[in-house]
Amino acid sequence: MRVGLLTYGVERPLSGVTRVALELGRALAHLPHEDIEIVYLTTYRYGPFRERRSDAALWLPGCRFLPGLMLLGGLTVSLAARLARLDAVHDPVGIAPFWMPRTLAPYTRIVTLHDAIAYRFPQGYSVWNNLLHRTYIPRMLPYVDAVVTVSEHTRQELRTFLPLASHPIHVVPNAVSEAFRPQTKAEQAKITAQWGLQRPYVLSVCAQQERKNLPRLIRAFAQLAPRYPDLRLVLAGPKLWSYHGAEIAIQETGLTHRIIRLGYVPDAQLPALYAAAELFCFPSLYEGFGMPLLEALACGTPTVAARATALPEIGSDAVEYVDPYSVESIAAGIERVLTDRGLRHTLRQRGLERSKLFRWSNVAEQMATIYRRYAR
Repeated sequence: MRVGLLTYGVERPLSGVTRVALELGRALAHLPHEDIEIVYLTTYRYGPFRERRSDAALWLPGCRFLPGLMLLGGLTVSLAARLARLDAVHDPVGIAPFWMPRTLAPYTRIVTLHDAIAYRFPQGYSVWNNLLHRTYIPRMLPYVDAVVTVSEHTRQELRTFLPLASHPIHVVPNAVSEAFRPQTKAEQAKITAQWGLQRPYVLSVCAQQERKNLPRLIRAFAQLAPRYPDLRLVLAGPKLWSYHGAEIAIQETGLTHRIIRLGYVPDAQLPALYAAAELFCFPSLYEGFGMPLLEALACGTPTVAARATALPEIGSDAVEYVDPYSVESIAAGIERVLTDRGLRHTLRQRGLERSKLFRWSNVAEQMATIYRRYAR
């Protein structure tokens, strides 16, 4: 069986969704099953998976950026499927460029839809992304054979917002890269020095947008700041579109010297930033899965997170949960972890054990089972 994996966006700085595509692609390459052969359908000429022999990677011209993939993808994916004799095509990013009728393109179509954020928080998306989620994907679903998602919470949300009554939805949780692990003191010191960071610090890793709840985290830190004069808050992650909530909250607190914004941090440097933190705080209002939460657990970083959406499903008992709508609750959760050594130790050990359940080899095995089930 030959399966095409659509690898969109993985040649650029990674987001949560494109990181999933990259890691899944790598894991599928190491499947021990001889009955499944993966062909990478790349939207770029140069990048991951393009170094493979020509019959294992095909380029989709004109599809590198979202508008092109939405408009041309149905045709180029179908041509690639015919050229490579594919039995199925899996889009792990969630665009579903599958508008060619099955009579002209008789291959199985599988798509991973990661969340329903665009329906809950449309103001956090660009025009093209809102068009994708609210118009394009619903119109593509009649051409899709199976939908995969990453948590039980998201499965319920997708059923609420999308016409999926006749579609099977399979839950295959994401995983964490083996690069996210406890770090030595030397590894931590090297990266913190590169960023000019002074410890101790509370770490947040996320793109700056409304649903990430950064203003409440900043105000919670401001409540704690007088009692912990050496503590800093470090915000890692790019600012998206026209969001200014974090900047406004920082200015209001007057703690510009103790709240450090790093912007985008390369994946290779994130494990040391997690490990060097006193704790990781993730009070997000909405997550379809919550990759940073899992990354922090895998690095042995005590974690405070919102008791909301998919986060308790992923973190289980390895996280100190707070009410994300309450500044006081967030501050209290951070302070409990800062001051209770026994709690810190428990969270660290539980986090390391919890993260072991989420491995990309397991994800690849589950996807292989789905490919076998639906391939024509």
